[in-house]
Formats: sequence, C-alpha cells, structure tokens
Amino acid sequence: MTEKEKRAIRPAAADDQSAILDLAVASGLFQEDETAVLAEMLADAFNGDLQDHHWIVLEDAATVIAAAYVAPEVMSDRAWNLYFIAVARQNQGRGHGTALLAHVEGMLRGQDARLLLIETSGLESFAATRRFYLGNGYEEEARIRDFYRTGEDKVVFRKLL
Repeated sequence: MTEKEKRAIRPAAADDQSAILDLAVASGLFQEDETAVLAEMLADAFNGDLQDHHWIVLEDAATVIAAAYVAPEVMSDRAWNLYFIAVARQNQGRGHGTALLAHVEGMLRGQDARLLLIETSGLESFAATRRFYLGNGYEEEARIRDFYRTGEDKVVFRKLL
C-alpha cells in the first residue's frame, strides 16, 4: 500500500476532538490559552451550534496527523477564514499540509466561496508557517503590528478561490 493509499481526508467526527487538541499541543505553535479556545471551538462545532463551520482531519493509517478548521466570514460576500491548520511535527514536510489545504480550498469552491483568509503570527518561530502559505499561492495582505502581544504581529494571507 502506498503512502497516498493510507492517507484519508474526511470531516472530523466528535471522537476526533482529543486527537485534534493533542495535535495542536504537539505542533508547538499554540499557547496553552489558545488550545483552551480550540477546545471550545471544537465543542461548539460538535454540539450543532456551528452548522456551516468545518473541521477536517487527515488520517494516515487511521491516525489523525493533520487537521484544519474553516468558517465563513458572516459580514462578507463568500469570504472564509482558515482559523486552524496543523500537521504533527514528525509528519511535516511530507505534503500532508498541502493536501489538507488543497482539500479545504476545493470544498470551499464547491460551496461557491470567493476568498480564503488565513492569519498567523509574525514571530520568527512562525517563519516556516508563513513560507507554507506563500508556497501554496497565498499573498500577504496585511500585517498588524503588536496585535497578539507587544512584539508579535498578526500576518493576514489571502487567496481568491
């Protein structure tokens, strides 16, 4: 069986919540308070409150190794936000993030989405994350200095779908 044959991308299920949280923590890119917010977002998504929000997971041999969360911008014309994407550290650099992002983009095109926005940190520790977005056809649209905390900018990327 090839690596691609072992890999599956699917909508997340309620029983994936702990695996997604573990993935966020293991990535090293999320602070403790941010993972608490992720836990709330997951709970909201699976209790039926957020019908048009989507959690997607990528499995390799039935193990969740990547996840993404996308939701519409309510006060816009078909714009969406990718609020979360993470790949297990030991699986990075193998195309899993690109495959998951491409899946999200395809899903959104199928829903007639027009624009996908992604925000991330401007810290040096997020340089690879920013290169990942640029390498997948996103443009840096904005940088809000000192947004997250003093010395940590918010960087916004965009892509027309």
